[in-house]
Amino acid sequence: MKAADFQRHLDQESLAPVYLFAGSADLQIEEAWTHLLRKIVPGSARRFNGERLRAQEAPASQVLPLLGALPMFGSRRLVLVQHIEHWAREQAKLLLQYLQKPIPTACLVLTHGQPKGMEKVEAAVESVGIVVRFAPLTEWEAPRWLQSRARKHGKKLTPKAAAYLVERVGADEQALGQELEKLIQYAGESETIDLEEVRLVASDQRTFTSFELMRLVGQRDASRALAALRKLLLAGEAPLAILGLLARQVRLIWQVKDGLERGVGSSELGRRLSLYPKVLGQYVEQASVFSPSRLEEFHESIRAGDVSLKSSGIAPDVILESLIVAMCLPQER
Repeated sequence: MKAADFQRHLDQESLAPVYLFAGSADLQIEEAWTHLLRKIVPGSARRFNGERLRAQEAPASQVLPLLGALPMFGSRRLVLVQHIEHWAREQAKLLLQYLQKPIPTACLVLTHGQPKGMEKVEAAVESVGIVVRFAPLTEWEAPRWLQSRARKHGKKLTPKAAAYLVERVGADEQALGQELEKLIQYAGESETIDLEEVRLVASDQRTFTSFELMRLVGQRDASRALAALRKLLLAGEAPLAILGLLARQVRLIWQVKDGLERGVGSSELGRRLSLYPKVLGQYVEQASVFSPSRLEEFHESIRAGDVSLKSSGIAPDVILESLIVAMCLPQER
């Protein structure tokens, strides 16, 4: 089940005895847990019935007996165990035994952040419960995600404001959520949050930008480009987010190059792409470096990198470093 379908499941279907929240999108997982808690446990009793445990601190031999206790309030005993990938093999075996016949008066919620090595557990959960997959936001999804969250708070976040906020903060859900909360408070009774408010309120959390990385790629300076990549990783940017940043840069450079070749004026081009004159000038400079065929190569390489990050099992930093080196090589003929 996709994360977007989980709320609909809670509203329309019977509860499962076991849920597995798979993925590293911590904010989405936390919100899903909150929805489940509200569904099962009365508000006045949640402190008694919604137990949260960490697998590093609570082995399966300690957790599973809790599920047999009768719920003090509500219809089910609700227990959350986070990051079960940290359970040793013996503890995983105990979990698999429980999943053969879960207790009907309990609801066990498990989370893990790594797909490798969890296949048996996922299959066992799917046979008696539901696996919900939570994917981190990408650069493309983040603006719409922000706008959707703003609407839940009765606010309209304009498209330009949402795009600019992602540009400044990145696609990290926690950081975006915090910045949006600040904007909602700043807006007060105003129903609309526009670009000017984002400029005034939002923090600039990106010390090292993908723009600089693309500039070094254009210079074929693989050594410094790799150094810039490592700085992005050390600054906390997720590998998929970095890939999304690169894809966005390639897309903007391509759009600028196409617009200039079709005779679109600078002011009109800046308006269409929501780029300020100074920023547009930097993209114009990069557009002169790359040919359309080279940009097409970049696009294909980034697409292949995205597939590798999601399915190959190779270390993400190795995939990104290989991508940057390949982008710095002379164009194939």
